[in-house]
Amino acid sequence: MVLLRLRCLLWGCLLTAVHPEPHTMCRENQYLAKNHCCDMCQPGKKLMNDCTEFTNTECLPCKNGEFLDTWNIERHCHQHKYCDPNLGLQVQREGTSETDTTCRCREGLHCTNNACESCTQHTLCSPGLGVKQVATGVSDTICDPCPAGFFSNVSSASEKCHPWTRCEAKGLVELQPGTNRTDVVCGLQDRVRALVVIPITMVILLAVLLVSAYIRKVTKGPGNKVIQPEEVKCQDPVEDLEDTSVPLYSISPVQETLQGCQPVTQEDGKESRISVQERV
Repeated sequence: MVLLRLRCLLWGCLLTAVHPEPHTMCRENQYLAKNHCCDMCQPGKKLMNDCTEFTNTECLPCKNGEFLDTWNIERHCHQHKYCDPNLGLQVQREGTSETDTTCRCREGLHCTNNACESCTQHTLCSPGLGVKQVATGVSDTICDPCPAGFFSNVSSASEKCHPWTRCEAKGLVELQPGTNRTDVVCGLQDRVRALVVIPITMVILLAVLLVSAYIRKVTKGPGNKVIQPEEVKCQDPVEDLEDTSVPLYSISPVQETLQGCQPVTQEDGKESRISVQERV
């Protein structure tokens, strides 16, 4: 009988060693510490001391610039993200003790990854390509080749392909076809061009003739008479001499001529001018 009891005790010890007592199961938002189910710290707080048989879990709020966004047993809070302007980032939403800071890219830039840790320039669609989808803060530009009848002649992150100009809608004809980079060139037909140019030329010539006639009429008006050259009459500056004391025979025969209204004497093959004073 004693031997049977010893065998049962031995088998009980062996079973206990092979199959230990299962762990205590804790509820949601709890954790096991020293065989006690302790409450986790709520978001915005960090763990200071585990609970005991007589005390609850001790938690402390995160400091300014720190956060914890889940129920936790963390001993340290996480630092808020820094939106580095040198990387093209700016703050989209300020962080709290329960949420992290959210960053975004400046205008014209987009994030390089899902975490938006840096930014890069939007891709520009080159000539011949149009914007299919405009870039956002988290996605790049999507370009697409211009189809037939459309063109793009600029590098842009927003311009779509434009349709070719319809020359017939403007009363013109197509002089040069368009491409995916250039628009259609419109112009006038030769006959139409002549019908337009000739009347314009005639109007200009008529205007010139009218202006010339008006100017000619003004210059011949009463206040602007053209002076005709009149025959200049020369008067003999020699007055009648009353002094007859000089003998007539003392005056040598002289042949006088007029040259430019001045008396000219000619004697012995010589020609000289006699001034008015000398004749007096």
